[in-house]
Amino acid sequence: MNLVAWHTARKMSERATLPDLDTLNHKALKALIVAQHAQILSKDEQLLHQEEQLASREEEIERLKLLIAKLRRMQFGANRRSWTGRSNSWSCGWTNWKRAEQRKIASTSATPPLRWL
Repeated sequence: MNLVAWHTARKMSERATLPDLDTLNHKALKALIVAQHAQILSKDEQLLHQEEQLASREEEIERLKLLIAKLRRMQFGANRRSWTGRSNSWSCGWTNWKRAEQRKIASTSATPPLRWL
């Protein structure tokens, strides 16, 4: 049994023992009702706070899932295999174009060719 379950079970057994209501006077009954009402309000506030935390965490998880999906699309495109092939062929084409431009510049001018970074 984990600590939370043990603690909750212990508290439940403590709450289950009520004083004999027939023997309590009017003021004692009122005090008991006020104390229980305050306890209920406190528990309601705790529950509301936990629900807000849970909703916040769920929103953060959803936001992160969307961010991961967006980053995957940016990295791999719609189709990972076709994107990889296109990027390699584009890169080779770009390199060949740069070399051809450098040769053209070198052959038409006496100045040394520019180096592309």
